[in-house]
Amino acid sequence: MQDTEINWDTLQRLRAHFLETSSTPGVYWQNESDLADYHATFAARIGWKWDSALLELRKAGFTPISRKIFDWGCGSGIATLRVLEFFGASYFDEVYLWDHSAAACRFAQKTISQAYPQLQVKIAPAPVSGESSELSDALALVSHAVSELGYEAQQSLSKQLRTAAQLIFVEPGNHSASRKLIAQREALRDAFSILAPCSRCDSCPMLEDENTRHWCHFFGKPPVEAFTESFWTKFSQTMEIDLRSLPYSFLAMQKTVPAERGDSSKHSRLIGRPRQFKGYTRLLSCDQEGLRDLELQKRDDKQLWKVLKKGPDTTLFEWTQIDASTGRLKSGVQI
Repeated sequence: MQDTEINWDTLQRLRAHFLETSSTPGVYWQNESDLADYHATFAARIGWKWDSALLELRKAGFTPISRKIFDWGCGSGIATLRVLEFFGASYFDEVYLWDHSAAACRFAQKTISQAYPQLQVKIAPAPVSGESSELSDALALVSHAVSELGYEAQQSLSKQLRTAAQLIFVEPGNHSASRKLIAQREALRDAFSILAPCSRCDSCPMLEDENTRHWCHFFGKPPVEAFTESFWTKFSQTMEIDLRSLPYSFLAMQKTVPAERGDSSKHSRLIGRPRQFKGYTRLLSCDQEGLRDLELQKRDDKQLWKVLKKGPDTTLFEWTQIDASTGRLKSGVQI
């Protein structure tokens, strides 16, 4: 992508729209040119979050079981493109797209069809609870959409998604977006098994009174080009976005538990980033025991301390020894 191909004024306008919090953002894009600029920049960054989330899903044993994708709130189609690239187009026959922007649907249809001409890519009618044949038994993708919904729209979405076979949500990594995603988890867990990020399947411990300050979020790893290409340097400086930081929330659910998952009862999920201090690390862990603040002394497990300091490749761990009385983590391994 060359700087001359991007309308930076358009990106500034879109950025201002994204940051508007007084109401739901509505339709961002005024024309196909807006969508192209968005797809090459903001959507690409969302795609990096999908890359990280999909790697975590692979660790949880997730694999597509439906031959069709339903991209709810598809935008420029980045979620579908990332899923097709990650798993391979051979897993799917059909892609259905829906967005409140007809222009976005057309752009996504064109972009996905050009990349994967062997697939049938169709624009779906607006889904209605229990009445969408396109959504029924599909792999449903929801990307950076739940965070923009009001309460009634969130409830409607939960009802619509109940007919899907599998669900993957990827949302921003802020407190508000995480809380809305947890609400989807709670609304749908009676109909689906939770694959990730949870290693436990009962009520989310984030909902307990003492944990209201916390939120379920993670940090993805941007690709090398985010730091080596002049285009991304200009994007970062112009939009005032730190590309080193890629916070996101995610959730994957399925009607049946995959055999590949195995026993996850001993697995723990690292929430957010470990906090580094001289000679020790503090971290937030979520597992069968609930949400716990743990402390690892460097001398107790030097290898684990190094992994946490460097930034782990995955957020899934097994803590092999914890002093429950002090919250001191003695040893553990990355899954």
